[in-house]
Amino acid sequence: MAHITVGYQDGCIYPLWLTNAGLRIARVLGAESLWVQDHFMGFIPAHVWTPEVTPAAKVVHSPDGLFDPLQILALTASRIRGVDVGTAVTEPFRRHPMSLAQSFVTLDHISKGHAILGIGNGEKENVEPYGLPWGRQVARLEEALTIIRLLWGSNGTPVSYEGQFWTLKDAIFNLPLYDGKEPRIWIASHAPKMLRLTGRFGDGWLPSLKATPEEYASRLAAIREGAAETGRSLDHFVPGQLAITALGESRDQVLELALGSRLGAAMSLLVPAEVWQANGREHPLGENFKGFFEIVPPRVTEQHIDRAVETLTPEILLAAMYAGNPSEIREELAPLVRAGARHIVVSNIGSSLSGGGLADIYRLGSLIRKLRRIQV
Repeated sequence: MAHITVGYQDGCIYPLWLTNAGLRIARVLGAESLWVQDHFMGFIPAHVWTPEVTPAAKVVHSPDGLFDPLQILALTASRIRGVDVGTAVTEPFRRHPMSLAQSFVTLDHISKGHAILGIGNGEKENVEPYGLPWGRQVARLEEALTIIRLLWGSNGTPVSYEGQFWTLKDAIFNLPLYDGKEPRIWIASHAPKMLRLTGRFGDGWLPSLKATPEEYASRLAAIREGAAETGRSLDHFVPGQLAITALGESRDQVLELALGSRLGAAMSLLVPAEVWQANGREHPLGENFKGFFEIVPPRVTEQHIDRAVETLTPEILLAAMYAGNPSEIREELAPLVRAGARHIVVSNIGSSLSGGGLADIYRLGSLIRKLRRIQV
């Protein structure tokens, strides 16, 4: 019987030794892919990130001290051979499609064919605060993917393209593809339009929102429909799942830490208002708030955090993360494999609540081993 594969996502955050160590340790522990986030700022308000609130602040001075992911991936690929490396995820607001096309072919050469362009339709925090246009995200992504594929397939001949967001006229892309193959594209998608887009352009799927097995299977079917619309084969397509995990001694212990913490309250704000409403609560950022897609952390006040602390429930937290010890998290993720998932990428935020340490490394290794043993 086949087994699933497991990857690891790092926060790509200062200090550099911590990011390097996290990626190296994950590889030693059995991770078969290494991913880094691509953000200008983090998701946690700076006023919450203090040693009094989280022990992690003694090592990581700010949730906003983020490295450029492409340089970190190039460094990683040159030091750790034979492992897939990718962004989880970037978008086409801050980088022109030509820049993305060039960067990931470059990374594919450095990694010897192991680069993955993980891409989605973006988050407001990386765009609007920096004066970039925020809107029509799906249409923009579709056009960017069209351009990237055109450039990669051009064989050095001039490319002209008239789009809504970009215009190319006699544009040249003549960097040879590594081994004659295009880098893989994995798309982060959840809603119907994005899922169809994944079927049309993606080599893999990397959703980040938690889903029931039924939701996962339904979304995967929508991806297959999108591929069928253009006659595209998905024989080598890899359905994945980015699992935001909070590893600890047990689920009860993790929830106790989070529910009693302003950091846990800040994390809960990343959950959409509809989830709060389903649990009989009002989202501190408004009844129409869309969660992490829409949050701009510098605009989150102490009063917002206070309201979250007062009203937060375990169910709201568990809507955003897989919490507990390795066995508990493995049991929660296993049904997604039966629904079609084949690659799980673990992103552990538990150390922010617990302080981490050697116990966290042991738990991460245990989780990776347990997930790899899930049979398909």
